[in-house]
Amino acid sequence: MENKRLWAIHSWVGLYAGVAIAFLSVTGVAALFRVEADHLLNPRLRSVKPAGNKVPMTPVVEKVRALHPDKQLFEVELPKTVDGTWNIRLMARERDLLFPVLWEVFVHPYTGEVLGERNYYTTFNFFLRNIHVRFYEAWYGRQIVGLAGLALLISTITGFLIYGKFMKKQFFGSIRKHKLRVEQADFHKLIGITALLFNLMIAITGAWLGLQGYLQRWLSIERPNTYVVAEKPLDAEEDLHYAFNYDSVYAATTKNFPELIPLHIRPSNNGDRTVTVLGNVPGQVYERSNNKIVFDKPDYQMLFKYNINKGDFGDKVFYVQEALHFGDFGGIALKVLYSFLGLTSGFLSITGFVVYLERTKKQRQAQPKFVALKPLLWRWGGSIIGFCIITGILSVTWGIGIPSLLVMITFYGAMIFLLLRAFYRNLKWRLVNLKRQTA
Repeated sequence: MENKRLWAIHSWVGLYAGVAIAFLSVTGVAALFRVEADHLLNPRLRSVKPAGNKVPMTPVVEKVRALHPDKQLFEVELPKTVDGTWNIRLMARERDLLFPVLWEVFVHPYTGEVLGERNYYTTFNFFLRNIHVRFYEAWYGRQIVGLAGLALLISTITGFLIYGKFMKKQFFGSIRKHKLRVEQADFHKLIGITALLFNLMIAITGAWLGLQGYLQRWLSIERPNTYVVAEKPLDAEEDLHYAFNYDSVYAATTKNFPELIPLHIRPSNNGDRTVTVLGNVPGQVYERSNNKIVFDKPDYQMLFKYNINKGDFGDKVFYVQEALHFGDFGGIALKVLYSFLGLTSGFLSITGFVVYLERTKKQRQAQPKFVALKPLLWRWGGSIIGFCIITGILSVTWGIGIPSLLVMITFYGAMIFLLLRAFYRNLKWRLVNLKRQTA
């Protein structure tokens, strides 16, 4: 491909997708530590002092269900550490699109005491995840993030093809400081080459995760750990109220899948009459909580077992995507490393934007609405920060519904406005040219 065409593609993608890439860079780093932030903000709900043996789980779950007759049990989330709490999660029986509920009841596993309750959708934890994964837009937000991942992939590859040649001529790491444009271009090349492999990985996995639903349909890819009951033995209401023993399920899991660390016990409520246990296997670099074992409710007979380690190559590729993207498999040290590397794509967007603005400075100065570099960067940066703050306040106050609706109206309203303006300008340009030709 000609160098001019590479430059055009790289510049066009960076210019039009750079803001989204920078936004995802910063929010991605924040989302890395969302669990740690939740523990820091809510220590009373998340940590207890171990005291002997844990109380039986079943009567505690039944007590919580009795306290919330308007909700149905979704799952019991088990702690990862000895000082963690049980999180009994319930869903509203009647779905409310504007004010959805995923109710969390935190229980002391050594005493059975209820420590506190909350709607997960109003937590800071959820806000950090949703603003990165969906731009806090509930309709097509995930797909837009996936397209931003594709943009990062194209930008990274074209940048390497362009700047790789430059790096052969220039000593690696040298920064020329006689002009702002040259200085920023050198930083852009240095960081781009240094973080090349990481950004390629983030771009590929981000594109996959964002567009996963469509890609699975188009490529006929089924989730590897899927288990389907051939014939439902119960109707949904019977299944919802079917009594079973959570402690027996836990014991059966330990017996049939000893290498599994159980993290979620999820009973069926659609007539399957099953209990699913999800968890992790030590040493795996795969998406969390996707090893699975399924039991029949009446006798705890094992119906299905899935260990990602024993899956084929396609299974492993499927489950490695999210783990590589979020780096949540190697503890806090890996997350810190990811946070530094994760900011590089945002840095590349900013330096690329500065290079473009400096290169087109004379052309822009001739325009009546010219804005200098620093005010322009402050305007864009302030807008992003303001968006995050306002959305965060709305999110922890009302949950996902209200802020997501406002983001949808604002985002798609702005897109329609820009398209109409572009159409109007194009039409105006054509009419002026036509008038000149007929004059």
